[in-house]
Amino acid sequence: MTDYEKAMFHQFEMAAHSPGTAQFLYNLFGEGAITKQQAKETIDFCIAKMKRDIESNPYLSQEQKKNEIAMRESWFKALKVSLGLT
Repeated sequence: MTDYEKAMFHQFEMAAHSPGTAQFLYNLFGEGAITKQQAKETIDFCIAKMKRDIESNPYLSQEQKKNEIAMRESWFKALKVSLGLT
């Protein structure tokens, strides 16, 4: 992963854990800091990483893993829709 990709990933991780995520990302688009394609790819990467992290957690049952993945995936999908990335 290049330094730029690491920086983008860090920005999305920070946004995912802060209120106003959609507004933050929308501002990035408006300032031309990132393109919509880059944002879509980064969100898809975050989804894949989140799934891998949850599935590798030995302390959760299969049902808990399934529910957690579904909840977080729906949040990311809603974010993509609100940003017009679908």
